[in-house]
Amino acid sequence: MAALHSLTPPVHTYLVADLVTNRTLAEIPLTGVRYSKRLNDSGQLSGTFPLGDPRVRSIDPYDLTTPVRRVVYVLRDATPIWGGLVWTRRYDSASQRVTIGCGDFWSYFDHRKVLPRLPPAAYRDPRVIAALRVAWTNTEQSRIVGELIALTARHDAGDIGITVVPPPGGGSGTVRDRAYAGYQNADVGDALRKLSAVADGPDLAFDVGPADAHGRPTRRLLVGGPRLGQQGSAHVWEYGGNLVGYTWPSDGSRMATRAFAAGDGIEAGTLIAVSEDPEPYRNGWPLLESEHGYSSVTDPAQLRSHAASDQRVARLPVVLPTLAIHGGLPPTTADFGLGDDARVIIEDAFHTTGIDTAMRIVGIDVSVGDGGDEAVTLTMNPLLEDVA
Repeated sequence: MAALHSLTPPVHTYLVADLVTNRTLAEIPLTGVRYSKRLNDSGQLSGTFPLGDPRVRSIDPYDLTTPVRRVVYVLRDATPIWGGLVWTRRYDSASQRVTIGCGDFWSYFDHRKVLPRLPPAAYRDPRVIAALRVAWTNTEQSRIVGELIALTARHDAGDIGITVVPPPGGGSGTVRDRAYAGYQNADVGDALRKLSAVADGPDLAFDVGPADAHGRPTRRLLVGGPRLGQQGSAHVWEYGGNLVGYTWPSDGSRMATRAFAAGDGIEAGTLIAVSEDPEPYRNGWPLLESEHGYSSVTDPAQLRSHAASDQRVARLPVVLPTLAIHGGLPPTTADFGLGDDARVIIEDAFHTTGIDTAMRIVGIDVSVGDGGDEAVTLTMNPLLEDVA
């Protein structure tokens, strides 16, 4: 069980910066802050601030909350811990409060297309874009990730200063073929999600790093090889100690012993891959089938990889546990990250025989109280229902 440490709440600071230049513009006194981090997806932040606060009298609240142009950073005891774009704001004249909604840097790439720099003819001839093509053959998957980000930066006003951090050693050794045609109009964010979702695909997480020479938090995309996570021993959470509560939702509705992955094509020409695990049948489970669509996929090997991945994650009923932890007890909110391994120990009225099992962090949700105290919920990787 975790030993008691100082429970002094950490100090949270909220900085606003310019998206394009990353120049720090001001500090804003956000309250009611909730932020999240997601493995292989975009995290969110929300918060409000009152115009009557003395700390905002010298700033321009309208300019500082301009959607898309402004970035919010969360610093926990001066350490950058979250960053992302302002996408929405709402001002209520009755309460004189401004509410903002943000998405981390993954959300920016959900608004960018997988396209080379457009030739001048594309603006005159509507046939040009459909014929454009971006492709990689037999290329290490983390390199594809880096080149997708670099591709977006080659467009005018398209560089938002993301540093791609490759896995140790430079890659996972897994090579892929990927092709994106102009007529597909694929989003970069979706291309990243699909690359991470295939069997042995790389974990991806947009994050913020230490301040640069100008004191500005850095923007990073962490690439796993294929996994992200800490080196060394797992974090430990024990119910009754630093684990203060949990949920254990079990779901068999998405179980599949045979998975179909439908790719590109029309009617009888549609590519369909299938993956099946007969082992559950020998243990009394019935045949259960699922189908997922991957309409932009034209490569049979890639489609087979999707089918195998879909079947593997759905081969038994699953649990998607959430852990309510004490953010001030070790490991603290600043000590763990997406992809980290955890050892979770529970014995109570539900798990009467007790469990002591390995889990992995795939989501982090933090609510920051006005006094700086944190309510932290971790979403763990799906577990097969035979964990206990």
